[in-house]
Amino acid sequence: MRTPLVVAAGLLLLTAAACARPTSSPTTTAGPTTPAPAGGEATEPSADTATVEHAMGATEVACTPQRVVTLGQGQTDTTLALGVEPVGVVQPWTAEFYDYLPEAVHEADVVGTELEPSLERIAALDPDVILGSKLRHEAIYEQLSAIAPTVVAETVGRTWKDNVSLWAQALCRQDAGDHLLAQWRQRTASFRQGLAELGGASVSLVRFMPAEVRIYLTGFPGSVLRDAGLERPPAQQVDDWEAAQQLITVSQERIPQMDADVMFTMTSPWAGEGDVGQLKDEYTSHPLWHKLDAVHSDAVFPVDEGHWNLGGGILAANAMMDDLEQHFLEPGGARAALTDGDA
Repeated sequence: MRTPLVVAAGLLLLTAAACARPTSSPTTTAGPTTPAPAGGEATEPSADTATVEHAMGATEVACTPQRVVTLGQGQTDTTLALGVEPVGVVQPWTAEFYDYLPEAVHEADVVGTELEPSLERIAALDPDVILGSKLRHEAIYEQLSAIAPTVVAETVGRTWKDNVSLWAQALCRQDAGDHLLAQWRQRTASFRQGLAELGGASVSLVRFMPAEVRIYLTGFPGSVLRDAGLERPPAQQVDDWEAAQQLITVSQERIPQMDADVMFTMTSPWAGEGDVGQLKDEYTSHPLWHKLDAVHSDAVFPVDEGHWNLGGGILAANAMMDDLEQHFLEPGGARAALTDGDA
């Protein structure tokens, strides 16, 4: 199992982190961080509280919560990155937890699905705080709040970095969240520098599902590609990033819209009724597929949808960057296809 380097960095950081320092958004009564003694770990922060502003209002949380329930993939991912092992999580979209997640995720109780979490299971865990999203959980927000303080993001996907900051505030670990995001900015800036010599390669992300084929424009994977400085082909560019649709469904007649210098593909046999293998064969054997530049250049690469699309948090983003660095900065992969194998 591959665990991104950010996990270790986050865990080391968090041994010295205490209640979050106040910002302009949340109001907090938390005390200052206690410095770590020489040769030891930081002492635990006192049981102060912080008021966190979020998509459904303002919620007071105890610093720092120990029994955390996460109701979304991104919440689970980022909570683990912040060094907190949740006591309750929702099922992954697939049958098993994604390979990129640390082993600690298997220790949590499953409290239903992201779309239908079980209030009874959540309550039985006696949580200190619940993390969800307005997109998924607006209808049950009051019931969740009756169980424990509940903090919800507006949505998921393209807002994942804002959500990292929100979860860090809710866990009274804002310094840790800031550090993870600073590491992310440094990593993507370094990647952009290495990418520059390839002359602005364009990238397409295609997902084969049992009943349809999609091109991802924005959302979580699109935002990571954007941060990495990877361009999209003209047919996939959007005018308004915040308002643009996340994806488009592609009929066989629209296969040319998939084309780019490099194409990454995800395959989702679990996502609906039908034979994804048969559908994929129909597309990849179509005459229009064989006219694609990426196909001619042998620049079509399968990727793991667990971290490329489903995880939606800082760990998944870093796992995506692991793949992008391997493809574009190291010999072989996309770099070889773009440089005729000379890299």
